[in-house]
Amino acid sequence: MFIVAGCGAFYTGNPRYARGRPQPRPVAVKPGLKTVVDKRRGVLPWPAQGQVVTRFGTVVDPKYGTVTKNTGIDISTRNGGPVVAVDSGTVSFADIFMGYGRMVILDHGNRVHSIYSRLSEVKVKVGGKVAKGGVIAMSEDTLHFEFRVGGKSVDPLEWLVPR
Repeated sequence: MFIVAGCGAFYTGNPRYARGRPQPRPVAVKPGLKTVVDKRRGVLPWPAQGQVVTRFGTVVDPKYGTVTKNTGIDISTRNGGPVVAVDSGTVSFADIFMGYGRMVILDHGNRVHSIYSRLSEVKVKVGGKVAKGGVIAMSEDTLHFEFRVGGKSVDPLEWLVPR
């Protein structure tokens, strides 16, 4: 690397995206991630008591016919009922988030996250450790719950204990 005198900018003799040079290839995902995550499939406890009122995936509004994608599930809950962590982890977000209301995001490691929103009260702080089944918040009348693996939303019903 060298500096052009008087310019104050850094230049390199080997630019990353130079014309005529091969582009970097995408890096493959580590094969161990799938086996670690798959052990949680179908065994996680429910985040709250209640019935699922909106499922994961495409949702068609019965009145207007508009189509939206639900990235999680909506559970009808008792207002002020406890919301528990589906697995142990670290609180990475605990605040109000536009469109979600009060929200908590737990990092469970290996790029696995659970998201809890539409909360009436948050009981945890960012950076705090949470045990599986530990109370993290109080719900409103509906809890929105998402589960993400590798940054992509997956159907939470495949990961929760069947009812």
